[in-house]
Parts: sequence; C-alpha cells; structure tokens
Amino acid sequence: METDPLNSSLREILDAVSDGVYVTTDDREIVFWSQGAERLTGYGAADVLGKHCFDNILIHTDLLGRNLCVDGCPLWACIKTGERQHVDEVFLKRKDGSRLAVYVKAARLQVDGRVYAVEVFGDLQSVAGSVLTQKISELSDASTIDQLTGLFNRRYIDSILDAQFDMFKRVHQRFGIVMLDVDKFKYINDTFGHLAGDEALRLVASSLRSTMRGMDYLARFGGDEFIIVCQMAETSGMESLGQRAIGLVHNSVLSSQDGKSIYLSISAGAAVAERQDATAQDVLKRADEALYRAKNRGGNEFVLD
Repeated sequence: METDPLNSSLREILDAVSDGVYVTTDDREIVFWSQGAERLTGYGAADVLGKHCFDNILIHTDLLGRNLCVDGCPLWACIKTGERQHVDEVFLKRKDGSRLAVYVKAARLQVDGRVYAVEVFGDLQSVAGSVLTQKISELSDASTIDQLTGLFNRRYIDSILDAQFDMFKRVHQRFGIVMLDVDKFKYINDTFGHLAGDEALRLVASSLRSTMRGMDYLARFGGDEFIIVCQMAETSGMESLGQRAIGLVHNSVLSSQDGKSIYLSISAGAAVAERQDATAQDVLKRADEALYRAKNRGGNEFVLD
C-alpha cells in the first residue's frame, strides 16, 4: 500500500468538505478517504485504504444499470486522458446496502512526479432537489431491480458476476455462487394460480434477504430461480449459507384464496471459483448443475459442487 500523498493541512481541508473525496494512485489504489466519503457511504478509511476502486466497493451504476466500476469508470478515464470527468447521475451502494444518488467529478493531479486521481462525489438531492432525484432513482431502479421481488435483476447480477470474475483473475479473490429455486413451483401455479405463485416468490425473496452478508448480492435470476453472489467465499461459508437459506424457507406457509395452506421449500446448489474456470459462466454452470442434483434428490436440499 502506497503512502498518503496529501500533507496534513490538505487532509484537514478535504475532511472539512461535506462531499465525499478520495484519492487513488494511477493504478487506482485508494490512498486517501475523507470524512465526507465516510459520512455519505458508511465505509471508513480502514474499509477502503489499500484497495482499488475497481474492487467494486461502492458499485457505481448509471441510469441504465451499467456497472461503472467495470465499464465506464470516470476516474479511470481521467487517469488515461488527463481530462476532467463529470457525471451527474450515478448510484452507489452504501455499507448498509442502501443506494444513494450522487454526482461525480474526477481530476488528475501530480505529486512529486507521481500521477494521482481525485474523485469528488456528493448527494445529488442537494443540487437536483428531491423530486428530480426520485425520478432519476426510479429510472435506475427500472433497469436494475426486479419489480416483483424488489431484488436485483438478471441484467444487474450479470455485471456483478463479470466484475467478481475479473477480480478473481487479477488478485485471486475467490467468489462463490449459490443458485436456488422454489420446489414444485409449477404445481403451486397450476393448483393455486399465478397470484399465489407471485406471492410465493415474494416470500422466498424476503426470507433470502435475511441470509445475506452486507458484501454479497441477491437477485432474481429468472422465473422461480434466485442467485446469491458471495464475495471472498470459501467452501465452508458457502455450505453454511446454503443450508441457512433452505432452513429459513422450509415450511413457510402461504394461504391460497380459498384458504388452503401452501407450504414452501427451496433447493440450492453452489460453486466457488476455481483456477480452471475460464469465465464467470463456468462457475455459474457448476452451481446450476449442483442445483439440478439437489432437485433430483427430491428438493429441500443443498448440494455444493
């Protein structure tokens, strides 16, 4: 980890600014994190110093749901071109999992012959107003959020998978995938109707949220399938997560319109990134195959690849 290029007086000035400020080296290692950045994001300096902005800590996304840490990073554009960057509508993920609409400005500077980049970000509501910020947030939600369950959607989680695999290949930080789906979902739809099926998906989504660590990502993958992408994963942790998810859903009960009870369960399969994996899809395929084996055992099962 590189030493902080800022002198104490400049640090005090930047810490007094209400906006968030952070400084990186030319390879995007974070070497300064202001008190404003901590206030806005919930991440303290100890959480981020020595890491890189492409580690996707804040999960910057634009209105279309594009993950800017992977594709379109304004700070990286600034480092490469030397031109100042300004993006008016960016969303970041706070440490508590909530999202914040911000504006972002980036500039390149030199200290003792070394190139650095500084990014300043601030609460968009303070300059755009609450009504406009809400409308912008709704546009972003439409591209990243599954409307039925309120979870991330397939498009967004695909970008997260690509980012995690890129980090795995560069710094060998392993990640894991848990694939889950609702047991006998077709039976629920056919017997009790699609409204009951929708309610089952919402209940499962709500249950799965309570299994999550702050650093992990939960999405509806499609139909009755869900996915959890786990950062910094090991097999023992994946086993605990999968079993906990199944236990939370097991025997959850819905009431049909005619008063009958609908008992829910899920099956899950998991895999952890391995050296032989060429793409994120290889990890995903192994997790999906593990899920298939769990379903073949009769459901309400967890299988780790």
